[in-house]
Amino acid sequence: MGCLALAIVAASLALAGEASARPGRADVKTVKVVQTSSDLSQRLTRLPDKRFGSRVRRRSRVIRVDDRRRYQRIAGFGAAMTDTAAWLLHNQLSPPARVAVMRRLYGARGIRLGFVRVPIGASDFTHDGTPYSYADVPPGQSDPALTTFSVAHDDAYIVPMLRQVRAINSRVKIVATPWSPPGWMKSNGSLDNIANRAELLPSAYQPLAEYFVRFLREYARRGIWIDAITPQNEPGLQSYYPGLNWPEPGQARWIASNLAPALRAAKLDTRIYGYDFTWAAYSYARRLTSRPAVARVIAGVAWHCYYGNPRAMTRLHALVPRLEQIVTECSPGISPGPTAEVLIASLRNWSSAVMLWNIALDPSGGPFQKGSCQVCTGVVTVDGRSGTVRYSRDFYQLGQASSFIRPGARRIASNTFVTYNSTALNHGPNYASAGLDNVAFTNPDGSNVLLVFNNSSRSQRFAVKSRGRSFRHRLPSQAMATFIWDRR
Repeated sequence: MGCLALAIVAASLALAGEASARPGRADVKTVKVVQTSSDLSQRLTRLPDKRFGSRVRRRSRVIRVDDRRRYQRIAGFGAAMTDTAAWLLHNQLSPPARVAVMRRLYGARGIRLGFVRVPIGASDFTHDGTPYSYADVPPGQSDPALTTFSVAHDDAYIVPMLRQVRAINSRVKIVATPWSPPGWMKSNGSLDNIANRAELLPSAYQPLAEYFVRFLREYARRGIWIDAITPQNEPGLQSYYPGLNWPEPGQARWIASNLAPALRAAKLDTRIYGYDFTWAAYSYARRLTSRPAVARVIAGVAWHCYYGNPRAMTRLHALVPRLEQIVTECSPGISPGPTAEVLIASLRNWSSAVMLWNIALDPSGGPFQKGSCQVCTGVVTVDGRSGTVRYSRDFYQLGQASSFIRPGARRIASNTFVTYNSTALNHGPNYASAGLDNVAFTNPDGSNVLLVFNNSSRSQRFAVKSRGRSFRHRLPSQAMATFIWDRR
C-alpha cells in the first residue's frame, strides 16, 4: 500500500505538471511551446515562450504556415478500450489510482482524449484469453432470431469503464467494431479465421444487421451511446483469434441492403465507416466507395497504419472528397513509426481522427489470445502486482496533439521536409524519410497549433513563418514540439 500511495502522489504531481504546461490562448506576438523528448526528460514540458519577429536568417529551413488555406475538420484522438484494457484498469487498480489515470487520459487537466474504440464482442485482447460474441450457441446450433443475445459479459468491467470515460469527458465519441460475428453465422462455424475459411453465410446477412442494432440498443440502455460503427475489423486477415474473411462485394452489399436499412428502421443515427483495414489494400476501399448505394449511406472510411502508404487516404479523398477518413488502429510496438509520425502522417493525409490500439496493457504486453500481437504496448502500462501505472512515450506524444488541437479545428497549409514511405509493420521503414515533419491547424477559438517532429538522428534548427512573421527553434533528435499562437 505504501508503493500504491507513492504512485498516486506521483501521478498527481505529474498531472499537475502537465496542467501547468498547457498554455491558455496566446496573445498576438507570443508563441507558446510544449515539448516531449525521446528520452522523456521532457514530457509535455512547457518551454520559454517564443516571440514573433520579422526576419528569417539566410539558408534557414523554414516551415511556412498559411492559415488561409484550410483542409479537413479534426474530430479528435484516442485509443481502444479492449476487454484487456478495461479489465486491467477496473480490476487491477485501486479506485483512487483508477480515477487518477482516467483523468490523465480523458480529463480537461490531462491529455483530453476524445475518442474510444470498443470491440463488439471479443477482439484478440481478452483478459482470460477466451474469445466470445454476444450470441454464442453450442457447436452445430444457430440462433437467427438472436434469442440468446446478451451483452451481460460487458457489465462487469467494460461498461463501468466506458461510463467513467463519459463521466470525465461527456463529449467523448465511441467507435465500435466487431472482430467476428457469432460463429454460427460463418462458414467455418467458429469465431476464428484460420486459413481465411471464415466467410459470412448468406443466411446471416440480416441477422448480423440485427445483431448490430441489438448491441447499439443494449449499450444505449446502459447510458453509453455509440457514435459510429465499422462492419468488420481487418476483413480478410487470417487469425487464430476472432476474424472474418469478408471480400469487398459482400461487405458492400451488406452495408447497403442490410445494415443501413436496419439502422433506419431502428431510428438509430449511428455513423457507418467502411473497410477498417490497412492502407496497403487501397483497392478495397476504392471499390467500396465507388458504389453509389454504399457511398450514400456511409460517413467515411476507416484505416489501420500497419502496411502501405498513408497517402492512400489522400488518393481516396481525391475520388470521394465528401467522405471522411479516420485511422481507427495503430498499435505502439508494431507500428513502423513512432506515434508522433502516426499522428502527423495521418493528419497530413486527410484523416480527421487518429486512434491508437490498447489504451492499457500489462508489463508483458497482454493479456492476449493465441496468435495475437506479442510485442504490442499500451498507451499506459498497468502493473497489477504493484497497482501502479507507467505512462509511455506514446502517451506524451499523443498528448502533444490531443491536448491542444480542439474538436472542430481545421487543418491548414504547411510545407514539410519529408516524403512518405510504404510500410510493413515494425519490419518496414518509418512512415517518413529522415527530417522535419509537421502539420498545422486553426482551432475554433482562433489559435493556431503547429506540431513538429524531428524524425532524424541529429537536432534540427528551423524557423516558422506565418503571415509575414517568424520565430526560430531547435528541436532535438526524435523530439516532438507543439507551438500555439493567436492567428491574428
